[in-house]
Amino acid sequence: MTTRKTADQKQDLKSLSKKDREKKDKQEKRLSNFFNAPVDKSISESSLISTPNKMPLSKHTGDLKEVESQESSEELMITQAYLKQCLDQQLDQIKLEMQGNFVKLKEEIISVGQKVKINEQKIGNLEFLLQKQKESIEKQQTKINELEERLTNIEDRGRKNNLRIRNIPESISQGNLANFLAEFFEALKINIDDKRDFLERSHRLNKPGTLPDNFPRDIIIACHSYSFREKILKAARQMERDQGKFKDIKVFPDLSFHTRQARKQFIPATLRLRAKDLKYRWGFPTKLIVTKDGTIHIFDSLDKVTKWLENLV
Repeated sequence: MTTRKTADQKQDLKSLSKKDREKKDKQEKRLSNFFNAPVDKSISESSLISTPNKMPLSKHTGDLKEVESQESSEELMITQAYLKQCLDQQLDQIKLEMQGNFVKLKEEIISVGQKVKINEQKIGNLEFLLQKQKESIEKQQTKINELEERLTNIEDRGRKNNLRIRNIPESISQGNLANFLAEFFEALKINIDDKRDFLERSHRLNKPGTLPDNFPRDIIIACHSYSFREKILKAARQMERDQGKFKDIKVFPDLSFHTRQARKQFIPATLRLRAKDLKYRWGFPTKLIVTKDGTIHIFDSLDKVTKWLENLV
């Protein structure tokens, strides 16, 4: 279609050019007749001098203006036709380019839409898998917590006959430790049948990095029975603090690290319980068991025991 239109435009320009040539030939012929017209002999030289070709000059000027005007009009028409042709060609080219761009854009939009759909499906699948993994992790974490509690229980049961004794001077050597402990237990008013065989073993622990250099290392003792261990622990709590060289010695249950950390969280509550002269003991897993007016209250978190204490009259 564009080729046919261009051919028609060329034919129009050819016909227009032919017409312009004919007009131009007529104008040149008219101008030639004008300048080659015969001069009237009856006109005297004086009249020619006094009125030098007034009428012929005016006519000549008018003809020139008319010719120039016609030429300008014809040139304008030619220019307009040429510009129209150029604009039509440019417009056709722009239309073709825009059509091509629209086709490419449509294809790209379709391609992007397909990719988005595929990505949405992948995201949906990943979210499903992520949820499954999250549920699996929660189950595994629950199992891990249960296993940690069981291991803690096993470790604490293995330590149930042990005691941790603090502030025994480093000057007491391992060889003299048994005799020193026997004297300490006598100060606690605990009867020992055989001073040579009242403990299974005793030794000092390694010093932790947080402990100052001038502090003595703790001592772990393993008693023959749980009842003897409880007897020592109870006597140490009731011991008067003016027992000479034994006044700074403290006795604690030997517990696993996990249990010690869990019980530390209850320290604010245990201090208040002691201030109110309320009896308490520990349960497993870490629970605070409080006895008040013959009623037993069990707490598994600091918040619960704190609220209970606040409501006490």
